[in-house]
Amino acid sequence: MHMCPADDFREVAIKNAGEQAFSAEQIGWRFALGTVLIIAGYGAWSLIPVVIEADLEPSMKAALSGLFGATPFLTKVVAVALMGRPAYSFLKRTTIQYLRKAAGRAQE
Repeated sequence: MHMCPADDFREVAIKNAGEQAFSAEQIGWRFALGTVLIIAGYGAWSLIPVVIEADLEPSMKAALSGLFGATPFLTKVVAVALMGRPAYSFLKRTTIQYLRKAAGRAQE
């Protein structure tokens, strides 16, 4: 039996069409906390120059710089686990919609 790649796309489209669309009010505090975690994770990068200029042992500087460098990834993992699938899908959907609108305005 030979399956065409288009068959796979149709199955995915059907599965995604059945998902419920949640609003921010329905998702609640988990969405807000997860969003704050993601944003704060990227703020940790601004602490790397402070650590480099601090009067610390080189091994401590390396450890702290590595930790602050990995913080965005780690906070995203924690945020997605905290949010759950509906809240993460909502965040992803609203971000993509915003970027599409911004790209449409930039082309005009």
